[in-house]
Amino acid sequence: MVQIHPPLPITMIKRDIEAFLTPIIEETGCELWGIEFGSAKGKGRLLRIYIDAIHGVDINDCTKVSREIDYYFQHESIFSEFAFFEVSSPGLDRKLFNQKQYKKFVGDVVSLSLFSKVNNLRKLKGTLLEVLDSEISVKTEGETLLLELSNIEVCKLDLDDQIEKKKNE
Repeated sequence: MVQIHPPLPITMIKRDIEAFLTPIIEETGCELWGIEFGSAKGKGRLLRIYIDAIHGVDINDCTKVSREIDYYFQHESIFSEFAFFEVSSPGLDRKLFNQKQYKKFVGDVVSLSLFSKVNNLRKLKGTLLEVLDSEISVKTEGETLLLELSNIEVCKLDLDDQIEKKKNE
């Protein structure tokens, strides 16, 4: 008799992959910033791995981490549904993946996409004011909004704001 298991929720899969990758990446002197799942036409599923480091990340860091992960990617069942992976820097306009990252960037301008509209908005831009247990507050041009973390599809740092901050450092 063959048992058929329902697919695991994406959040569980991400958590498992992050837990697997974290010590491998940390041994290279970098840290795991986040992961995304994607696909490439005709090539299959993609695992995108973002890394960061105190000194920043360059192509050499990405290459070193990629080499460390490659063996596991080919032999560990946790990666079996992916055809390939890539390692990348999160960039100046980095996506924020977790509460710790949100807290690090309080005071910065963020661009958000929401799963469900808030005040008739699904996309918005504003200053990240505060990070609470399950919500963040963002000051937009018109008002301050309290947004559930679970309603945030994507939150990225605003590129123009980050470039301006770099100029002033």
